[in-house]
Amino acid sequence: MTMMVHLNPISRGMMRTAIVCIAFMIMPRRLNGFSPTSLLPSKHRNNRPQSTALSSSASTHDIIVIGGGSAGLTAAKFAANFGKSVCIVEAARPGGDCTWTGCVPSKTLLAAAKRAWTWRQMNEKYGNSNIDDVSLRKMLRGVKKQVDENRVRIYEEDDSPAVLQSLGIDLAQGRACFRDARTVDVTNEVDGTTFQLNAKYGILVATGATPRNFMFDIAGLDSTPFWTYENVWEEFFQSIEQNPQQNVKQKKVIVVGGGPIGCELSQAIGRLGCSVILVSSSDRLLPEAEVDASMELQRVLEKEGVAVICNQRVVSVTSSKSGVGTIRVSLDSQETILGDHILVATGRVPNTQSLGLDDIGVQINSDTNGIQVDDNLQTCVKGVYAAGDCTGDRQFTHYAGFQGAIAARNILLPLKDTGVLSEVPATTFTDPEVASFGLTEQAALAQFGDKGAVSISYRPLSKVDRAVCEGTDAHGFIKIIYQSKSKQILGATIMAPAAGEIISELAVAKDAKLSFDQLATVMHSYPSYSIALQQMAADVYYGKLKKNKVVYDILKKTGL
Repeated sequence: MTMMVHLNPISRGMMRTAIVCIAFMIMPRRLNGFSPTSLLPSKHRNNRPQSTALSSSASTHDIIVIGGGSAGLTAAKFAANFGKSVCIVEAARPGGDCTWTGCVPSKTLLAAAKRAWTWRQMNEKYGNSNIDDVSLRKMLRGVKKQVDENRVRIYEEDDSPAVLQSLGIDLAQGRACFRDARTVDVTNEVDGTTFQLNAKYGILVATGATPRNFMFDIAGLDSTPFWTYENVWEEFFQSIEQNPQQNVKQKKVIVVGGGPIGCELSQAIGRLGCSVILVSSSDRLLPEAEVDASMELQRVLEKEGVAVICNQRVVSVTSSKSGVGTIRVSLDSQETILGDHILVATGRVPNTQSLGLDDIGVQINSDTNGIQVDDNLQTCVKGVYAAGDCTGDRQFTHYAGFQGAIAARNILLPLKDTGVLSEVPATTFTDPEVASFGLTEQAALAQFGDKGAVSISYRPLSKVDRAVCEGTDAHGFIKIIYQSKSKQILGATIMAPAAGEIISELAVAKDAKLSFDQLATVMHSYPSYSIALQQMAADVYYGKLKKNKVVYDILKKTGL
């Protein structure tokens, strides 16, 4: 393959595109890189030797992957599809945060909360404003059942040891620690036994991230029961069942953190019937997003009954067992908030501890506390790579899966592809969703100046026919930032029910270097949300035509 690169006039850019396409072909029906057996070519399913669950003795594989989350599973499946021997080392269950504590449970909860909210709204609209506590509790049991069933279903279809075995992927249960750049010791935490794994070509670290240690930031939290995104899926529902005397509507949850997780869970818990107070230390929700989106989302949450407090930091927490209002939260403004439970969602940190990285010379980024990698995802130690959240880069399941595929490709195949992207589409799955990629208006003006170099196309959902038809036009917008002269897209923010779907079109257009006005020539179906992109692009296209009206008039008179 190396020789082919020298002989054929194929550019590195084209090869990169081909490799990325191959990587994503083996990804599953969802974008987190978990590939079910049914999506693999039959020749790979039927002819590949069955894997085994490793528990003792030393063995050698082409590649070792430490971590069985999005990045690790994608990397392993990439390797297996190229006929390479691969072993995943995982201390817990395969699937990672996405399956067990992130994407799957949260999006199930959000969907159920939306249905519950609609149910409650319809009851109130048609005269049944007093929904009894028994009905709410029955509904919540159904929600918990759905969360559990979806996690198990996706695990069994995509991530389980049986699926990995059918793909020819070995699974070693235990914790890995580097012995050298090609060897790890794996310790089984059940019986304490240790065995050794060797890698022929390289080792990929894909250990993800974990909730930040909040104890240093909030006094008293170490002695106060609190929820995080890891345990809220169990603790929230248990709190309902274990306290039948307290009406669901009386339960008050204090959410600390105004980022995506805090906003999503605040809306979901509120829609499921509880009172919610959301406290953010930033001056607005979603501080990395467009200001328009932050302000609009706050209005949405407050309209639904969520109390939002911004620019306030939680300094201490105390708890008692006196009954309702057992959690007392003190803010730096001296204000005190009372609640029944506290959910802390103030960030995640890379998992880099107890891996022996220091022993082999792998460097940790002092700014992100993640594993330092180059653009090809290789650490400073040859043959040792890292991908996903453990690198300290942006923490998205789809990005981790992408990096896992690229890292495996770079370890196993000739040449290298870039695994660190400057722009990654992201969506906060509130209702409406908030999706974005590229530069915000403020960032674009700072980079290109404010003397007409940057233009903005903005359309509120009240001007989008689909939103009007569905009654979702009260909140939301589509905002596209582009260069005034070239019309090249710089970034976009969409706040709409289908924002996470629409943003992908703009990301593809930008990556393909299509100018914004060129989208006017791409037919969209009506009445969809995405046709607004064509309509907005048409406005820009017509503007270009008007600038040359005199020339067009002259040419028309000549009979052209």
